[in-house]
Amino acid sequence: MGNSADIQERWFQRVWSNEEEEAIDEMLVPDTHAVGLGSQPRVGPEQFKEFHRCFLKLMSDIDIKIDKRMQQGDWYSTLVTFNAKRRDNGAPVSMTGHVFCRIVDDKIVEGYNHFDLIGLFGQLGLLPIDAVDRCLMGEKCG
Repeated sequence: MGNSADIQERWFQRVWSNEEEEAIDEMLVPDTHAVGLGSQPRVGPEQFKEFHRCFLKLMSDIDIKIDKRMQQGDWYSTLVTFNAKRRDNGAPVSMTGHVFCRIVDDKIVEGYNHFDLIGLFGQLGLLPIDAVDRCLMGEKCG
C-alpha cells in the first residue's frame, strides 16, 4: 500500500500533466463520485474520462502545484495552483482550486472539487474575462 498523499501527486502528474487516460481506471474505484466538475457528479472512471477528454481539448502542458495539504484519516484537503497553455494559441492560463478527496486502499473513492472555472473559461475566451464582475452587477453574460 502506498502513501495516499503520493497518490494525489501521481494523479495530478499522470492524469493531467502526462495526459494518461489509463491512469483514471487505475486510480478510481468503479463508483467514485467526483463533484464540482460540471452540473452533475461524475460517477466512475468512464464519466470522469469524458470530463478529462473535454478538458484536454482546451489545454495542454498542464502543471498542478500542490500549495497546501491537510489530512484527517483517509480524507485529504489540497489547495492547488493549475497552470497550462491554451491548445488553440499557446497562451498561458491558470487557476487556483481545492480538492477534497477520500482515498481508500490506494484509490480515490470520493472527490469534491472547487476550481475557479469561470476565471479559467474567461482566459480561454469562452466567457467574458470580466464575467464575475458583470454578474455581481446583476448583468447577464450571454
